[in-house]
Amino acid sequence: MNYRRINLKLKHPLAFWSAFPDPSERVFWYDSQKQTLIIASQRLTTVQEKEIKNYPYVFYSQSFFEQVKGELWQDMGNEIIAFKHYYIQTETESYVLSCDALPDIKDQETDLRHHSYEEEAPEYKEWVKLYKKLQENITSGKAVKIVASREVKFTSMTPFNVEAILERLMQNNPVSFIFAYHKSGKTFLGASPEILVQKTGNQVLSYALAGTMPRALENGAQLLLKDSKNLQEHQIVVQKIKEKLLEKVSQVEIEQTGIMALKNVYHLQTILKAEAGEYSLIDWAKHLHPTPALGGHPSHTALNFLRANEKHERGLYAAPLGLIDTQGNGTIIVAIRSALIKDKTCYAYAGCGIVAASDCQTEFDETKIKLKTILEAL
Repeated sequence: MNYRRINLKLKHPLAFWSAFPDPSERVFWYDSQKQTLIIASQRLTTVQEKEIKNYPYVFYSQSFFEQVKGELWQDMGNEIIAFKHYYIQTETESYVLSCDALPDIKDQETDLRHHSYEEEAPEYKEWVKLYKKLQENITSGKAVKIVASREVKFTSMTPFNVEAILERLMQNNPVSFIFAYHKSGKTFLGASPEILVQKTGNQVLSYALAGTMPRALENGAQLLLKDSKNLQEHQIVVQKIKEKLLEKVSQVEIEQTGIMALKNVYHLQTILKAEAGEYSLIDWAKHLHPTPALGGHPSHTALNFLRANEKHERGLYAAPLGLIDTQGNGTIIVAIRSALIKDKTCYAYAGCGIVAASDCQTEFDETKIKLKTILEAL
Protein backbone atom coordinates (compact mmCIF):
# COMPACT_ATOMS: atom_id res chain seq x y z
CA MET A 1 0.00 0.00 0.00
CA ASN A 2 1.33 3.45 -0.87
CA TYR A 3 1.41 5.90 2.02
CA ARG A 4 2.63 9.44 1.55
CA ARG A 5 4.47 11.24 4.31
CA ILE A 6 3.22 14.69 5.33
CA ASN A 7 5.11 16.71 7.93
CA LEU A 8 2.60 17.82 10.55
CA LYS A 9 3.48 19.30 13.92
CA LEU A 10 0.54 19.49 16.29
CA LYS A 11 0.79 21.33 19.58
CA HIS A 12 -2.32 19.39 20.66
CA PRO A 13 -2.03 15.89 19.13
CA LEU A 14 -5.52 14.86 20.24
CA ALA A 15 -6.75 17.30 17.59
CA PHE A 16 -5.88 14.53 15.10
CA TRP A 17 -8.17 12.11 16.97
CA SER A 18 -10.96 14.74 17.08
CA ALA A 19 -10.68 15.38 13.32
CA PHE A 20 -12.24 11.95 12.66
CA PRO A 21 -15.61 11.81 14.43
CA ASP A 22 -17.98 8.82 14.23
CA PRO A 23 -18.28 6.57 12.31
CA SER A 24 -14.47 6.66 11.94
CA GLU A 25 -12.70 3.83 13.71
CA ARG A 26 -9.61 5.04 15.61
CA VAL A 27 -6.70 3.88 17.76
CA PHE A 28 -4.71 5.99 20.22
CA TRP A 29 -1.37 4.65 21.45
CA TYR A 30 1.15 6.41 23.68
CA ASP A 31 4.29 4.54 24.70
CA SER A 32 5.68 6.53 27.63
CA GLN A 33 8.96 4.56 27.64
CA LYS A 34 9.79 5.55 24.06
CA GLN A 35 7.81 8.81 24.26
CA THR A 36 6.11 7.86 21.02
CA LEU A 37 2.53 8.73 20.19
CA ILE A 38 0.63 7.12 17.32
CA ILE A 39 -2.95 7.91 16.37
CA ALA A 40 -4.45 5.71 13.65
CA SER A 41 -7.74 6.64 12.03
CA GLN A 42 -10.25 5.36 9.51
CA ARG A 43 -10.14 1.60 9.01
CA LEU A 44 -8.63 0.70 5.67
CA THR A 45 -8.88 -3.06 5.84
CA THR A 46 -8.64 -6.16 8.01
CA VAL A 47 -5.33 -7.89 7.28
CA GLN A 48 -3.87 -11.35 7.58
CA GLU A 49 -0.69 -11.70 9.63
CA LYS A 50 1.47 -12.28 6.53
CA GLU A 51 0.29 -8.89 5.15
CA ILE A 52 1.47 -6.79 8.14
CA LYS A 53 4.63 -5.83 6.22
CA ASN A 54 2.50 -3.88 3.71
CA TYR A 55 1.40 -1.25 6.26
CA PRO A 56 3.25 1.24 8.51
CA TYR A 57 1.44 -0.13 11.60
CA VAL A 58 -1.44 -2.46 12.33
CA PHE A 59 -3.59 -2.67 15.44
CA TYR A 60 -3.95 -6.12 16.98
CA SER A 61 -6.36 -7.12 19.72
CA GLN A 62 -7.85 -10.33 21.04
CA SER A 63 -10.66 -10.73 23.56
CA PHE A 64 -9.85 -12.16 27.00
CA PHE A 65 -11.94 -15.27 26.34
CA GLU A 66 -12.24 -16.83 22.89
CA GLN A 67 -16.01 -16.33 22.83
CA VAL A 68 -17.54 -12.97 23.73
CA LYS A 69 -20.92 -13.10 25.47
CA GLY A 70 -23.56 -10.36 25.51
CA GLU A 71 -24.03 -7.22 23.44
CA LEU A 72 -21.68 -4.73 25.13
CA TRP A 73 -18.47 -6.17 23.70
CA GLN A 74 -19.73 -7.52 20.38
CA ASP A 75 -17.44 -6.87 17.37
CA MET A 76 -14.62 -5.48 19.55
CA GLY A 77 -11.31 -7.26 19.01
CA ASN A 78 -9.98 -10.47 17.48
CA GLU A 79 -8.62 -8.94 14.30
CA ILE A 80 -5.64 -7.17 12.76
CA ILE A 81 -6.56 -3.74 11.34
CA ALA A 82 -4.72 -1.39 8.98
CA PHE A 83 -5.75 2.27 8.88
CA LYS A 84 -5.76 5.00 6.22
CA HIS A 85 -4.00 7.62 8.35
CA TYR A 86 -1.31 7.50 11.03
CA TYR A 87 -0.18 10.52 13.02
CA ILE A 88 3.25 9.78 14.53
CA GLN A 89 5.01 11.93 17.10
CA THR A 90 8.39 11.00 18.57
CA GLU A 91 10.91 13.01 20.58
CA THR A 92 12.53 14.17 17.33
CA GLU A 93 9.82 14.32 14.65
CA SER A 94 6.13 14.65 13.91
CA TYR A 95 4.38 13.56 10.70
CA VAL A 96 1.43 11.80 9.08
CA LEU A 97 1.50 8.68 6.93
CA SER A 98 -1.62 8.66 4.77
CA CYS A 99 -3.08 6.80 1.78
CA ASP A 100 -6.18 9.00 1.44
CA ALA A 101 -7.25 12.65 1.65
CA LEU A 102 -6.86 14.15 5.12
CA PRO A 103 -9.68 16.19 6.66
CA ASP A 104 -9.03 19.68 8.01
CA ILE A 105 -7.20 19.37 11.35
CA LYS A 106 -7.77 22.20 13.81
CA ASP A 107 -4.90 22.26 16.31
CA GLN A 108 -7.11 23.03 19.30
CA GLU A 109 -6.42 22.45 22.96
CA THR A 110 -8.38 19.64 24.59
CA ASP A 111 -11.22 20.86 26.76
CA LEU A 112 -10.25 19.26 30.09
CA ARG A 113 -13.79 19.12 31.35
CA HIS A 114 -14.70 17.49 34.65
CA HIS A 115 -17.30 14.76 34.42
CA SER A 116 -19.95 14.52 37.09
CA TYR A 117 -21.12 10.94 37.38
CA GLU A 118 -22.98 8.52 39.60
CA GLU A 119 -21.63 5.12 40.55
CA GLU A 120 -23.83 2.08 40.77
CA ALA A 121 -23.73 0.95 44.40
CA PRO A 122 -20.62 -1.22 44.88
CA GLU A 123 -21.90 -4.76 45.28
CA TYR A 124 -19.79 -5.93 48.19
CA LYS A 125 -22.26 -8.77 48.93
CA GLU A 126 -21.74 -10.08 45.39
CA TRP A 127 -17.98 -9.84 45.87
CA VAL A 128 -18.18 -11.83 49.13
CA LYS A 129 -20.16 -14.58 47.35
CA LEU A 130 -17.61 -14.76 44.54
CA TYR A 131 -14.72 -14.67 47.01
CA LYS A 132 -16.13 -17.60 49.04
CA LYS A 133 -16.44 -19.71 45.87
CA LEU A 134 -12.89 -18.72 44.93
CA GLN A 135 -11.48 -19.80 48.27
CA GLU A 136 -13.39 -23.11 48.14
CA ASN A 137 -11.72 -23.74 44.80
CA ILE A 138 -8.28 -22.91 46.22
CA THR A 139 -8.76 -24.82 49.50
CA SER A 140 -9.90 -27.94 47.60
CA GLY A 141 -6.60 -27.83 45.68
CA LYS A 142 -8.18 -27.20 42.26
CA ALA A 143 -6.47 -23.81 41.84
CA VAL A 144 -3.51 -22.02 43.46
CA LYS A 145 -4.48 -18.53 42.28
CA ILE A 146 -7.49 -16.99 40.55
CA VAL A 147 -7.67 -13.38 39.34
CA ALA A 148 -11.16 -12.03 40.01
CA SER A 149 -12.41 -8.83 38.45
CA ARG A 150 -15.18 -6.28 38.91
CA GLU A 151 -17.13 -4.22 36.39
CA VAL A 152 -18.32 -0.92 37.89
CA LYS A 153 -20.82 1.21 35.99
CA PHE A 154 -20.68 5.01 36.11
CA THR A 155 -23.36 7.18 34.55
CA SER A 156 -23.06 10.85 33.58
CA MET A 157 -25.69 13.47 32.75
CA THR A 158 -23.74 14.34 29.59
CA PRO A 159 -21.65 12.14 27.25
CA PHE A 160 -18.15 11.32 28.52
CA ASN A 161 -15.46 13.24 26.64
CA VAL A 162 -12.85 10.77 25.40
CA GLU A 163 -10.22 13.42 24.50
CA ALA A 164 -10.31 14.89 28.02
CA ILE A 165 -10.02 11.43 29.57
CA LEU A 166 -7.04 10.51 27.35
CA GLU A 167 -5.30 13.80 28.12
CA ARG A 168 -5.65 13.15 31.86
CA LEU A 169 -4.55 9.52 31.53
CA MET A 170 -1.32 10.77 29.93
CA GLN A 171 -0.78 13.41 32.62
CA ASN A 172 -1.46 11.02 35.51
CA ASN A 173 0.34 7.85 34.35
CA PRO A 174 3.88 8.68 33.23
CA VAL A 175 5.15 5.07 33.20
CA SER A 176 2.15 3.41 31.53
CA PHE A 177 0.95 2.71 28.01
CA ILE A 178 -2.04 4.95 27.27
CA PHE A 179 -4.41 3.39 24.76
CA ALA A 180 -7.84 3.84 23.22
CA TYR A 181 -9.76 1.92 20.58
CA HIS A 182 -12.89 3.55 19.18
CA LYS A 183 -15.43 1.62 17.14
CA SER A 184 -19.19 1.87 16.55
CA GLY A 185 -19.82 4.59 19.13
CA LYS A 186 -17.82 2.82 21.88
CA THR A 187 -14.31 3.60 23.15
CA PHE A 188 -12.21 1.19 25.15
CA LEU A 189 -9.38 3.07 26.87
CA GLY A 190 -6.95 2.90 29.76
CA ALA A 191 -3.43 3.24 31.12
CA SER A 192 -1.77 -0.15 31.39
CA PRO A 193 1.62 -0.63 33.07
CA GLU A 194 1.90 -4.25 31.92
CA ILE A 195 3.63 -5.62 28.82
CA LEU A 196 2.50 -9.10 27.81
CA VAL A 197 5.17 -9.31 25.14
CA GLN A 198 7.40 -6.84 23.33
CA LYS A 199 9.38 -7.82 20.23
CA THR A 200 12.44 -5.94 19.01
CA GLY A 201 14.28 -7.75 16.24
CA ASN A 202 15.06 -11.22 17.52
CA GLN A 203 14.39 -10.48 21.19
CA VAL A 204 11.15 -10.70 23.15
CA LEU A 205 10.50 -9.55 26.68
CA SER A 206 7.57 -9.95 29.04
CA TYR A 207 6.63 -8.39 32.38
CA ALA A 208 5.69 -10.45 35.38
CA LEU A 209 3.63 -7.85 37.25
CA ALA A 210 1.78 -9.13 40.31
CA GLY A 211 1.63 -8.22 43.98
CA THR A 212 0.27 -4.83 45.01
CA MET A 213 0.53 -2.30 47.83
CA PRO A 214 -1.19 1.09 48.04
CA ARG A 215 1.09 4.10 47.44
CA ALA A 216 -0.61 5.77 50.42
CA LEU A 217 0.92 3.19 52.77
CA GLU A 218 4.09 4.41 54.48
CA ASN A 219 7.12 2.36 53.31
CA GLY A 220 4.74 0.52 50.94
CA ALA A 221 7.50 -0.44 48.49
CA GLN A 222 9.73 -1.95 51.21
CA LEU A 223 6.77 -3.78 52.76
CA LEU A 224 5.79 -5.20 49.38
CA LEU A 225 9.27 -6.62 48.76
CA LYS A 226 9.01 -8.57 52.04
CA ASP A 227 5.31 -9.54 51.98
CA SER A 228 4.98 -13.34 51.75
CA LYS A 229 1.44 -13.35 50.26
CA ASN A 230 2.42 -10.90 47.47
CA LEU A 231 5.77 -12.59 46.84
CA GLN A 232 4.01 -15.95 46.44
CA GLU A 233 1.46 -14.44 44.05
CA HIS A 234 4.25 -12.81 42.04
CA GLN A 235 6.41 -15.92 41.92
CA ILE A 236 3.55 -17.94 40.38
CA VAL A 237 3.50 -15.44 37.51
CA VAL A 238 7.30 -15.40 37.02
CA GLN A 239 7.45 -19.20 37.01
CA LYS A 240 4.59 -19.63 34.55
CA ILE A 241 5.86 -17.01 32.07
CA LYS A 242 9.29 -18.68 32.24
CA GLU A 243 7.73 -22.10 31.54
CA LYS A 244 5.69 -20.74 28.63
CA LEU A 245 8.76 -19.06 27.11
CA LEU A 246 10.76 -22.27 27.47
CA GLU A 247 8.13 -24.15 25.46
CA LYS A 248 9.38 -22.23 22.41
CA VAL A 249 13.02 -21.32 23.24
CA SER A 250 15.93 -22.95 25.05
CA GLN A 251 16.98 -20.07 27.33
CA VAL A 252 15.24 -17.37 29.38
CA GLU A 253 16.92 -14.48 31.17
CA ILE A 254 15.13 -13.45 34.37
CA GLU A 255 16.00 -10.06 35.82
CA GLN A 256 15.91 -9.24 39.53
CA THR A 257 12.49 -8.54 41.02
CA GLY A 258 11.95 -4.85 41.74
CA ILE A 259 9.23 -2.29 42.31
CA MET A 260 7.11 -0.54 39.71
CA ALA A 261 5.80 2.67 41.25
CA LEU A 262 2.52 3.93 39.79
CA LYS A 263 0.36 6.87 40.86
CA ASN A 264 -1.80 4.91 43.32
CA VAL A 265 -0.05 1.56 43.81
CA TYR A 266 3.27 -0.26 43.93
CA HIS A 267 3.66 -3.53 42.02
CA LEU A 268 6.30 -6.25 42.14
CA GLN A 269 7.90 -6.43 38.70
CA THR A 270 10.22 -8.96 37.08
CA ILE A 271 11.31 -8.68 33.44
CA LEU A 272 11.87 -11.89 31.47
CA LYS A 273 13.75 -11.94 28.14
CA ALA A 274 14.30 -14.54 25.44
CA GLU A 275 15.12 -14.87 21.75
CA ALA A 276 12.06 -14.53 19.53
CA GLY A 277 13.13 -17.40 17.30
CA GLU A 278 10.87 -18.13 14.33
CA TYR A 279 7.80 -16.86 16.17
CA SER A 280 5.96 -13.61 15.46
CA LEU A 281 4.77 -11.10 18.02
CA ILE A 282 1.20 -12.40 17.57
CA ASP A 283 2.39 -16.01 18.02
CA TRP A 284 3.96 -14.98 21.33
CA ALA A 285 0.90 -13.00 22.45
CA LYS A 286 -1.40 -15.95 21.81
CA HIS A 287 1.03 -18.32 23.48
CA LEU A 288 1.48 -16.25 26.66
CA HIS A 289 -2.12 -15.03 27.20
CA PRO A 290 -3.43 -15.17 29.84
CA THR A 291 -0.57 -15.13 32.32
CA PRO A 292 -1.40 -15.98 35.97
CA ALA A 293 -1.40 -12.19 36.57
CA LEU A 294 -4.68 -11.96 34.62
CA GLY A 295 -6.29 -15.40 34.74
CA GLY A 296 -4.77 -17.55 37.45
CA HIS A 297 -2.99 -20.85 37.97
CA PRO A 298 -3.50 -23.51 36.74
CA SER A 299 -4.77 -21.48 33.80
CA HIS A 300 -7.44 -23.88 32.53
CA THR A 301 -9.03 -24.29 35.99
CA ALA A 302 -8.94 -20.55 36.72
CA LEU A 303 -10.46 -19.60 33.34
CA ASN A 304 -13.26 -22.16 33.66
CA PHE A 305 -14.05 -20.80 37.13
CA LEU A 306 -14.09 -17.18 35.91
CA ARG A 307 -16.26 -18.03 32.89
CA ALA A 308 -18.79 -19.71 35.15
CA ASN A 309 -18.76 -17.26 38.08
CA GLU A 310 -17.94 -13.71 36.95
CA LYS A 311 -21.23 -11.97 36.16
CA HIS A 312 -19.79 -9.55 33.57
CA GLU A 313 -18.13 -10.13 30.20
CA ARG A 314 -14.42 -9.19 30.20
CA GLY A 315 -14.30 -8.38 26.49
CA LEU A 316 -10.97 -6.62 25.90
CA TYR A 317 -10.38 -5.99 29.62
CA ALA A 318 -7.08 -7.64 30.70
CA ALA A 319 -6.68 -8.88 27.13
CA PRO A 320 -3.79 -8.43 24.66
CA LEU A 321 -3.71 -5.39 22.37
CA GLY A 322 -1.12 -3.18 20.73
CA LEU A 323 0.51 -1.85 17.58
CA ILE A 324 2.83 -3.83 15.32
CA ASP A 325 5.10 -2.10 12.82
CA THR A 326 5.97 -3.06 9.26
CA GLN A 327 8.95 -5.16 10.50
CA GLY A 328 6.73 -7.17 12.86
CA ASN A 329 8.14 -5.43 15.96
CA GLY A 330 5.95 -3.83 18.60
CA THR A 331 4.44 -4.02 22.06
CA ILE A 332 1.40 -6.02 23.10
CA ILE A 333 0.11 -4.93 26.50
CA VAL A 334 -2.62 -6.39 28.66
CA ALA A 335 -5.45 -3.87 28.77
CA ILE A 336 -5.83 -3.34 32.52
CA ARG A 337 -6.69 -0.07 34.39
CA SER A 338 -9.28 0.33 31.68
CA ALA A 339 -12.87 1.22 30.86
CA LEU A 340 -15.39 0.95 28.04
CA ILE A 341 -17.19 4.22 27.33
CA LYS A 342 -20.47 4.39 25.47
CA ASP A 343 -22.08 7.83 25.36
CA LYS A 344 -23.12 8.65 28.97
CA THR A 345 -22.01 5.32 30.47
CA CYS A 346 -18.56 4.24 31.61
CA TYR A 347 -17.91 0.59 32.49
CA ALA A 348 -14.67 0.52 34.48
CA TYR A 349 -12.76 -2.70 35.25
CA ALA A 350 -10.38 -3.78 38.00
CA GLY A 351 -9.08 -7.14 39.16
CA CYS A 352 -6.91 -8.73 41.82
CA GLY A 353 -5.15 -12.05 42.31
CA ILE A 354 -6.62 -14.28 45.02
CA VAL A 355 -4.45 -16.90 46.74
CA ALA A 356 -5.03 -18.91 49.93
CA ALA A 357 -3.53 -16.13 52.11
CA SER A 358 -5.77 -13.38 50.63
CA ASP A 359 -8.28 -11.37 52.64
CA CYS A 360 -11.74 -10.63 51.17
CA GLN A 361 -12.04 -6.96 52.25
CA THR A 362 -8.39 -6.15 51.42
CA GLU A 363 -8.79 -7.51 47.88
CA PHE A 364 -12.03 -5.54 47.38
CA ASP A 365 -10.23 -2.39 48.57
CA GLU A 366 -7.40 -3.14 46.12
CA THR A 367 -9.87 -3.11 43.20
CA LYS A 368 -11.15 0.29 44.41
CA ILE A 369 -7.58 1.70 44.38
CA LYS A 370 -7.02 0.31 40.86
CA LEU A 371 -10.27 1.90 39.66
CA LYS A 372 -8.78 5.30 40.58
CA THR A 373 -6.75 5.25 37.33
CA ILE A 374 -9.99 5.72 35.40
CA LEU A 375 -11.85 7.81 37.98
CA GLU A 376 -9.04 10.36 38.27
CA ALA A 377 -9.13 10.70 34.48
CA LEU A 378 -12.84 11.55 34.60
